[in-house]
Amino acid sequence: MAPLAGGKPRSFSMSGTRQKARLVVVADKERSELRHLKELPKDVEVVGIGTKFPQGSLDEVECMLLNSVGVSREEVREVFAQNSLPSLKWLHSNMAGLDVIKIPEIMDRDLTITNSKGTYSRSLAEYVLFSAKFFALQTPRLLNQKASARWEKFPVGELAGKTMGIIGFGDIGRATGVLAKAYGMRVLATRRNPELSRGDKAVDKIFCTADLELMVQECDYVVCSTPLVPSTKHIVNASVLSKMKRTAVFINVGRGQCVDERALCSALKSGAIMGAGLDVFETEPLPQDSELWGMPNVLISPHNADQVDGWLDNSIHLFVKNMSNYLEQGSEGLLNVVDIHRGY
Repeated sequence: MAPLAGGKPRSFSMSGTRQKARLVVVADKERSELRHLKELPKDVEVVGIGTKFPQGSLDEVECMLLNSVGVSREEVREVFAQNSLPSLKWLHSNMAGLDVIKIPEIMDRDLTITNSKGTYSRSLAEYVLFSAKFFALQTPRLLNQKASARWEKFPVGELAGKTMGIIGFGDIGRATGVLAKAYGMRVLATRRNPELSRGDKAVDKIFCTADLELMVQECDYVVCSTPLVPSTKHIVNASVLSKMKRTAVFINVGRGQCVDERALCSALKSGAIMGAGLDVFETEPLPQDSELWGMPNVLISPHNADQVDGWLDNSIHLFVKNMSNYLEQGSEGLLNVVDIHRGY
């Protein structure tokens, strides 16, 4: 049974027959990925696409697609302020993170909410392994030698046989584990409910979240892939960093606020850890005066590790599939149902 936005069970069915559904798409109407909406079942009536709709025009809309690239949280709130949407039952976000929809106008409603998790996991897993290899090869040293035309051999590392610890073994974390195992790595992970991953071949040992400091002591690479919820804000703090090996590398593809960035900078400057690969930051864009920019032992990408060719096309394909499921089975057929209050 699918949970509500508030986490309680709910269900609505289509009585075993294919019904019609009215859909509103909250999006920048010029986005190219929206062309895939033509693949929606013929039983779907798209009432409107955009961020501004005449008052009362959405009264019979039961489904909403939020294509949040190019749409601000304020614009989403304005849609709900201008339209009461009394018939709305299901909201789908084309992102995996729930940040843009964690607003009272949505959280206080009796909705089933789905997201696009899984669409971006492989690319983020590849970024993690790239970051790990970046430091194993001592890439900053290679670049310095190239810049000075200096031929100087030195030993480099390999990933096989090393240990990767993953904070948050959800969809992204597991995809990372699968790829790390392909490299011959030992994989550890934390999870709120370790029982969910017992017997999973993508992980060698699973820890409860409270044992994070125990896990990182064993790791050569520590990866943060957890969503941001109150309990994960600054989950990687000075205490956790102090338990890591001095030769360890920290990699973040989750959320910037899951890391105490000041403590991370201190650990990087003091040599408490060897390096960091960061795709997300506490403040984005990363301020120009951030110490991280000038650190040679930090790999920085502008929160784009998942923005591969076709990334948003894939998210719309997932929505189209979900809409077909909705028409045929109601909420019980929906993929990727999330609890917005838990954050995943």
